Amino acid sequence: MEKPCLCCKKRFHRHPAVRKQRYCRDPECQKTRKRKWQKEKLSRDRDYRANQAEAQRQWRSRNQGYWKEYRRKNPAYTERNRIRQRERNRFGRSGSGIAKMDELKGKTVIPSGRYRLVPFCNPRIAKMDELIVDIAVIPGGCRLGVGGS
Repeated sequence: MEKPCLCCKKRFHRHPAVRKQRYCRDPECQKTRKRKWQKEKLSRDRDYRANQAEAQRQWRSRNQGYWKEYRRKNPAYTERNRIRQRERNRFGRSGSGIAKMDELKGKTVIPSGRYRLVPFCNPRIAKMDELIVDIAVIPGGCRLGVGGS
């Protein structure tokens, strides 16, 4: 029975021994399948993630000069990376960056309480319209539903 490959969308005959085969034999499709499997495995399996991190640490200790040598041999890569890093830095300083979704573990940046918020355009000139707000630190394990209930 022919099925479409999830990667290239070409129809292929699945191998009789592989009941849930979803990718054809094309090397690029197999790379995609393996990448997807590893990404899912890393997100679900803590032991696998720890083993992969340890393997990477060992590789880095065995190949300490690898990235320095790679950058020396590939100046176009190095320049492209510099340009992209400048863009990331500029984006981060603009204030419209990406918010992190991970919570702080064991640290409270500011304590719960009532605060006065004063907006300003210039760091030296404060505006007169202020807001009084109550800020409450929510414990890490707490999940609030709609409407705070």
